[in-house]
Amino acid sequence: MTLTVYHSPKMRSLRIVWQLEEMGITDYELKLIPRADVYTYAKTPEYLAINPLAKFPSITDGDLTMVESTAIQEYLLDKYGPKDLAPERGTAAYGTFLQWLHFGEAGMNIYVIMLMAHTVLLPEEQRSKGMAIWAKGETQKCLNFLSDHLEGSEWICGEQFTAADISIGYMIYLLKIINQLDDAPEAVQAYWDRLKERPAFAKTSRLS
Repeated sequence: MTLTVYHSPKMRSLRIVWQLEEMGITDYELKLIPRADVYTYAKTPEYLAINPLAKFPSITDGDLTMVESTAIQEYLLDKYGPKDLAPERGTAAYGTFLQWLHFGEAGMNIYVIMLMAHTVLLPEEQRSKGMAIWAKGETQKCLNFLSDHLEGSEWICGEQFTAADISIGYMIYLLKIINQLDDAPEAVQAYWDRLKERPAFAKTSRLS
């Protein structure tokens, strides 16, 4: 296998390593960048040649380079399988799967990241209370949307755990890290409890 994954703990690249663990794929090269070194490493000429945005994840697979996490998830499923991490193509369930796979980044990410920035990441003098309140409200809307969808179901696609759960699960993980999950709907908190018990997630989240 020619696949190489560039990963730093707690970053979006967690989705990629988690999914590979769920898929049972181990014969790839993992470039694990410690958090303490990540911003220095990301600006090296070697890494900028792979990802000019200086972000994570990045993968190389032969002549292919990819840097968008949910697109990488979809690519890995299509190329390496197994197919039980996604419903059958062309079905209504597959449409639901695609919606939530991409909602984890396109729908939720901006609000979660803004909430992180204005409560934890930025220096206090650069934080905006108004922005934090706005981001919290929008994040709550996303969590309510997720809660309604999960009603009566174990996973995003019913009884089948899929890559969409990995995409959404990463967002829930970030909220837990910054102590913003305690007031989430009960269904979302129960969902997080199920996610964190998965051996593949437990293994991936311990990487440092």
